[in-house]
Amino acid sequence: MEFPISSWYVLGIAQNIMNTIRNPDSGSASELALEVREATRENLYACLDLLHRAISIESFSGKEEGMAALLMEYFGENRLPAFTTPRGSVVALLVPDSLRGKIPLPESKKSGDLQEWARRNVNAARAAGIQTLALNAHMDVVEPGDTSNWRFHPFRPTRDRGIIYGRGACDMKGALCAMAQAMTTAAQMARKRPLPRLIMGCFVTEEEAAEGLAFKEIIRDLGLRPDMVILGEPSKMEIARGQRGKLEMIIHGKGKRGHTSVPEVASNAAYKVARAVLAVEQLDKREFKRVGADPKRLLERSTLTVTSMQTIPLGTSSVPDKAQATVTVRLAEGKNFASIMTELENEFPDLGVDFELVTYRGMAYTGKRANWPSEHLAWQFPVEHPFFQFLQQSCRDILRREPKAKIWPFSTDGVYSAGVENIPTLGIGPGREETAHTVDEHVTMAELEDALALYLYVALVETELRA
Repeated sequence: MEFPISSWYVLGIAQNIMNTIRNPDSGSASELALEVREATRENLYACLDLLHRAISIESFSGKEEGMAALLMEYFGENRLPAFTTPRGSVVALLVPDSLRGKIPLPESKKSGDLQEWARRNVNAARAAGIQTLALNAHMDVVEPGDTSNWRFHPFRPTRDRGIIYGRGACDMKGALCAMAQAMTTAAQMARKRPLPRLIMGCFVTEEEAAEGLAFKEIIRDLGLRPDMVILGEPSKMEIARGQRGKLEMIIHGKGKRGHTSVPEVASNAAYKVARAVLAVEQLDKREFKRVGADPKRLLERSTLTVTSMQTIPLGTSSVPDKAQATVTVRLAEGKNFASIMTELENEFPDLGVDFELVTYRGMAYTGKRANWPSEHLAWQFPVEHPFFQFLQQSCRDILRREPKAKIWPFSTDGVYSAGVENIPTLGIGPGREETAHTVDEHVTMAELEDALALYLYVALVETELRA
């Protein structure tokens, strides 16, 4: 049966009762786990209502103003301090009582004053031996394409048989709303249970266009450096302990213009680019032959894919004197733009083209321009790392199952927190990776509930986080 999401509150009471019947609490569960499961059931439909509103907003990269306004309104209603950054990201802080009295909130509530207040809190937490855990999610989504191909309209969120459909449901407004709800619920529960750590919600702009850009602004430019990071990108609620890197480059070919009736007197730039494209294909095939498709060896293999080609001028009567192609590379561990160029030049020494690393120069909805090279390195943390052990045990405690470890094949904001700053970073979020960016993108209510419970639990559990 299909329900519009506006009906979820009406259905919530009955659903909560069924959840309790289907998932009786284990007698061996900790007191906190029991409290968190109950709080999750009580707040799930508030989380779904927030997700409904979030999916309804067309927040493409650089156009996230509506999502930022929604989050600022949400945190304001729940009396959780939040502010926007110069690029328009939303940062919310859940501060332990031991710090809150020492650093009072500024009266002005201006973003600049709140940024300074947040920085003082993060620094005071570090000085006091209290760790800061960042929850990271991006507000932007990719274009839906032809909406007639969707079963349900991408920006009219719909619940059907326990599945929520809509652009961003999986990537990654589901996790974003679960993180936001977890923070406000943790603030309520902290009235009876002291918070063991500072929680910083980082809801960023432009991740789909420029991974790490907005997160870098929070961590480096604003000085809000966390001790650990949880990324909410879709992972089937398994723990992603690393990812491949990513770079984008353009192949430029130059030739000599001529008439198509006498092509021999010209120099066709399209042929030069075509030979370079085939070289890219050969390098990709060589990588596959060397490593194969074994997911356990994902970080050993780079993939190279041509995504677009163009001739200049575009016509039928002239031999083009310019041509270009765009290539996306998913980088193996230890690989970068220079190493990929070396491999291509060694294998194909006389291509006669130029390779340019793409730089993102987009503008945030706040009007701030970017200058962000699209070269992001692979990173990973071992399963023996204390942060992985903490998150793994938290999954056991609250989800009552053993989570799998994996490496993400795609790129995330971890390219900055882990790849540049070496901050312990792990990913776990609701949704299946393969449904991101697709028609009929969706997330299940069951995974959304698990995500809410886990994010809430890691905010409250007193187990020491060790870097």
